[in-house]
Amino acid sequence: MTEKDLMKAADLLQKDNNILIASHLNPDGDSVGSALALTLALKGLDKKVSLTTIEPVPSKYLFLPQTELVKEWKEVEGDHFNLFVVLDCSDLKRLEPLSDYLSKKDQLLNIDHHVTNQYFGFYNYVNPQASSVGEIIFELLKLMKIEINYEIALCLYVAISTDTGSFKFSNTTPRTHRIVAELIELGVDPAEVNRNVYENVSKGGVMLIREALKTLEFDCQDKIAYLTITRKIMEKAGAREEDTEGIINYARNIRGVEVGILFREISKGKTRVAFRSHDVDVSKLAAIYEGGGHPRAAGCQVDKDLATVRRVVLKQARLFINDLKNK
Repeated sequence: MTEKDLMKAADLLQKDNNILIASHLNPDGDSVGSALALTLALKGLDKKVSLTTIEPVPSKYLFLPQTELVKEWKEVEGDHFNLFVVLDCSDLKRLEPLSDYLSKKDQLLNIDHHVTNQYFGFYNYVNPQASSVGEIIFELLKLMKIEINYEIALCLYVAISTDTGSFKFSNTTPRTHRIVAELIELGVDPAEVNRNVYENVSKGGVMLIREALKTLEFDCQDKIAYLTITRKIMEKAGAREEDTEGIINYARNIRGVEVGILFREISKGKTRVAFRSHDVDVSKLAAIYEGGGHPRAAGCQVDKDLATVRRVVLKQARLFINDLKNK
């Protein structure tokens, strides 16, 4: 994608008023941070902007400025909007129950960085070379000549730092560091962000880690490590949805493991699967189940029971790794 492509997105945002910005299911730091940053920037232009997330903002991100702007979908569902902006979302299924509503809109702007994006908007700016949507929003605001103040900078820093794993992941580039340096110069304190995001685990979150690690198993000659979180485990730990974030890394980070998998029971007939790797392109594995994401971090949701999903996904992951070895 070029600067000219991004300028088209900027023109749409400049032209329209009464804008809805939407974030995906199970919001993470990039989705929350980039959505808040864009909302604050557009409000600074005296535009009417509404921001909705499908599920509540995780508590560790509530230190971000003006999180009270985030509304539940039912609070804004009946309102009229001229432009719909979807951030950090590879496909509309990750926007349920908004997906049916948004699929009928011809004024839908899709801004994303997932290589598996399905280009569902009437205009799509998708840049897989960007570390995060936060990085794209930074570039967008520069093009629009909008001043990035401390509040916007803090939101963007959280977006970028979380999606790069505190700048450890392979999506971290020299450009990423140059952007972050500018955000720090605007007053962002990396230590404060670190305390709020990474050193602020709830008791339920710690108990969930303990229970999840008890389920750790291996497959494919220890090239696959997987964890399972059932609804019963969530209840026992007293954990919330947001407490599941990052647990999959315990499987991926084991020496010799090529693919880490987390199976999570959402309901009796619905299971979410997360994939992580160091070198294997797990976005292709997730795509088999109509999921998506990044080459090293992807996921899917399968409308089948946990036991069935675990069995078929492990079989497919085994075949996937063996095929790669034979090429």
